[in-house]
Amino acid sequence: MSTFESHIGQYRVTAHLFNFIDSLPLDKQFILYKQLIKGSVKTELFKLIIDMPEGEKLNLLERLGEVLYEEEAVRTLNLDETESFMRENPRKVCQIPVKCKVEDRLFKSYVVDISAVGAFIESNDSFPVGQKILMALSLPNQPKALELTGRIVRSGPKGIAVKYQNLKRIHEELIRLFIKNIQ
Repeated sequence: MSTFESHIGQYRVTAHLFNFIDSLPLDKQFILYKQLIKGSVKTELFKLIIDMPEGEKLNLLERLGEVLYEEEAVRTLNLDETESFMRENPRKVCQIPVKCKVEDRLFKSYVVDISAVGAFIESNDSFPVGQKILMALSLPNQPKALELTGRIVRSGPKGIAVKYQNLKRIHEELIRLFIKNIQ
């Protein structure tokens, strides 16, 4: 086997992932782009994929092969709008101090994106997906901190995505008001 062929074999999984993403319809690529907010979706995804261990790349490839994309009606998009209009639950970019507890580990950080169903918390550390998290955060103009529980649904190099669990109705309303800037 030549050196060239061994290099191709080494990046075989990455090449399959690149081809998979490139084969997605442009509207699906655009949604990925809007979710990543900065840069080219292909470039950002490729950077993340290249940095993955080979075993994780194989796992991702298998998972991508299982994903079924539902056909959606084509929408006209206004590129001046934020990505929140494409979500079922509107989100708001913010910088809210938060105190978190994951297992016995306490840390302080910032909620940088919030919705009525979840939040994204900045973190340089990785946490297991599915792990329970306790959060305490104060919304602007609210005297008392919201104490929320949730599960980590995504953990990456920029932080963790959390889906709330057992969210009190009053907390949901306060978050929705904050998102709409009514507070």
